Amino acid sequence: MKLTPFRLRIALAVTIASALSALVLAHTHLEKTEPADGAVLKAAPSHVELWFNEKPDLTVSKITVAGPSGAIAMGPTHSMSDKSMMADIKPHLSDGNYIVSWQAAGDDGHVSKGQFKFSVKSAH
Repeated sequence: MKLTPFRLRIALAVTIASALSALVLAHTHLEKTEPADGAVLKAAPSHVELWFNEKPDLTVSKITVAGPSGAIAMGPTHSMSDKSMMADIKPHLSDGNYIVSWQAAGDDGHVSKGQFKFSVKSAH
């Protein structure tokens, strides 16, 4: 089969798209959180934990929580498994809405960032 200019352009476009897809897939991606995004909790969590598609590099990864009173002091970030990182929450959280911000890097060194939310509404 002869490669016409049109077929050559199509083949080149497919090759470039495949290469770009491989690059995007190489970055660290968040797969699951605890608490879950959008969760409404009856009791304040003692920690947050995030799971990724690959092991996060803890030297450049971090987790912070912000709530009604501003930023919450977090304990050190540590790994609970090969593909997760966790931070203890101190002090105890009061009722309100919270935003967890994170950054993580994997094998390729590219830093990914994101946020998720949860609420604490204890029964009085």
